[in-house]
Amino acid sequence: MITRDSFAKEYDKFLKALTRRVKAYLRDPNAENVHRLRTSTRRLQAAFALLPKASRKQTKAQKAMARIKELMKVNASVRDQDIILSKLSTYKQNPTYERLVEDLRKSRKSHLEQAKELALAVQKNPGPRVKPKDLSEPTLQKRHDKVVRKLSSKITSELPLVREDPSKVEQLHVVRRDCKQLRYVLEMSEFSRPPKPLVALRSWQDLLGTIRDHDVMIEYLQELRKSPEILVALNTETEGRGNSYRKFVEASRENPVSPFAAKL
Repeated sequence: MITRDSFAKEYDKFLKALTRRVKAYLRDPNAENVHRLRTSTRRLQAAFALLPKASRKQTKAQKAMARIKELMKVNASVRDQDIILSKLSTYKQNPTYERLVEDLRKSRKSHLEQAKELALAVQKNPGPRVKPKDLSEPTLQKRHDKVVRKLSSKITSELPLVREDPSKVEQLHVVRRDCKQLRYVLEMSEFSRPPKPLVALRSWQDLLGTIRDHDVMIEYLQELRKSPEILVALNTETEGRGNSYRKFVEASRENPVSPFAAKL
């Protein structure tokens, strides 16, 4: 159950969190601040999707969310580079890895220049504010249920494919994104203890996140010249990815979000 008071409170919390994260990011765009900014952005986007249609379609709101979406897109490259840099740091130092790190840092700096401009624009207008009196509880609940059904339907239809074929890299990424959004939407409801679907989504998200990190690294390594050092890293990442994938397949044997799915 979602109430207009609880939703307005959560939405305001996400909006303030985004403002704080943008400020921290502009002050120091390190890997942790990039990650925190992306998380706060995703939460606000999930909350925005529950607003009444009239609120979502307002010109100012549309422009604000478009800026946030563009910032997410640019920062995705920065985040991927942070993942690769973090993984490279775990390998024994040698000239091959050191050259890669140097090139990645230069590329990251270049991407950050564009991202900072977008972050400044988001800081000026992070998005529309919401007051409980502006919300209709029945309409809010109806919208919440619609979004939950849509996301649950997508996950339920996508799950068999990615569980049967580990090579479906992009499809796994889509499932991860949908699970994350559904998790954030469900967390806006009031409950005394996390319901089973929410517990499952959190577990899946952790595993899918680990798989995604491996996939980002593997794709990067596959584009490089296959030196002995690169092959060692590639084999390590491929093995780690396989282990994480098997854990996900086992964890997702039961799909507790399927009851939410719309009847197609």
